[in-house]
Amino acid sequence: MTNKELVAESNKIEGILRSPTDEEISAFKNFLKLDEITIADLQTFVNVYQPGAKLRNKPGMNVSVGNHSPPLGGPRIEERLQILLDDCNCMADDYLPDIAYTTHMAYERLHPFMDGNGRSGRMLWHWMMGHAHIGRRLGFLHVFYYQTLSC
Repeated sequence: MTNKELVAESNKIEGILRSPTDEEISAFKNFLKLDEITIADLQTFVNVYQPGAKLRNKPGMNVSVGNHSPPLGGPRIEERLQILLDDCNCMADDYLPDIAYTTHMAYERLHPFMDGNGRSGRMLWHWMMGHAHIGRRLGFLHVFYYQTLSC
């Protein structure tokens, strides 16, 4: 799949049926080029897809997703996201496929941003799978996403 097709597939999971913008495709490509991922990298990516969406690092920045209630907003969100990214950035290639799924699940449960978590979570998963040199279709993550949140 091309980058444009992957972005379109991720958008479609969110119910966005228009063609991806050049900015969305560029953000996707730039993210894939990263050697490591920082919170700032994720924030940059999220802001392309959900302008104004903030990291939930202050008390009261709470969200809910269906029946899932992620942890309450506050400083612990940023701390937990950093731990998740530290683990993600130092994964051994041998274990990356299994860890990619676990990391994706932890990211979606944490729901670190006010909005844009689905697409940024899929981007994170795509980045990890790319580093493991494994196929990266995203469609199955739609079902996985909701199963994960209900656990």
